[in-house]
Amino acid sequence: IDLWDYEHLILEAFPQIYKVRCLNHTCYEPGEGTVEGCDSTTDPCSGGIYRELAPGHVTIVTIPSLQNQNLRDPLKPFTSLGLLEEIKAFLEERRSCFAQLHVKNPQFEEVRVRFSLRLRDGFDETFYTNQLRQAITRFLSPWAFAGGGMPSFGGTIYKSVLINFVEEQPYVDYVTDFQLFHDICGKPGTVDLDHVEGSRAVSILVSVPAAKHEIALIKPAQDAPLGETCLCDS
Repeated sequence: IDLWDYEHLILEAFPQIYKVRCLNHTCYEPGEGTVEGCDSTTDPCSGGIYRELAPGHVTIVTIPSLQNQNLRDPLKPFTSLGLLEEIKAFLEERRSCFAQLHVKNPQFEEVRVRFSLRLRDGFDETFYTNQLRQAITRFLSPWAFAGGGMPSFGGTIYKSVLINFVEEQPYVDYVTDFQLFHDICGKPGTVDLDHVEGSRAVSILVSVPAAKHEIALIKPAQDAPLGETCLCDS
């Protein structure tokens, strides 16, 4: 049995699952507790265990199919705990006796932007600023919207690509002071990055909720004051 076998056995038996990632010698157990062979590394996000050098351990991470589902948080598509237990029981009957299984949800890491914006003349500031926040969210997490794509593991988000996306919107004149942040484990990032990558093999990059993208409007320059009116006799 290799990684391909684990992944395709699950996809065949569980149509509710869209994508599976199998990681060898990886122990991933969020929450409290200890696991033999991988209890020496504490997961700073959950207080549990995360170790990528744990011989004999196999971690399965799943992404559910989003069709006909009303997810609590569409930006972060979690597989239900009940289904994860079903998948683990299914694999336990087929695994090697030397492998210890962990079947978990991925770790979602958020991408956030902050920049200043000048809208083109004639566009309502409040409406189009909110529309731009939604557009950025959809660009980063298309699966949360009707007709969008699906999340995937790994990948890189570049600041230059986001800047280009924003500037291509028809109501945008220009942007300045564009900053890109990587929020991990619920802790807001403070360093402006040129690109964002998942911090772990179990990570998936997602957008923060639209309201958390910070956009400051650049107001048009005020008209210069008129000079003193000449009261000279004609």
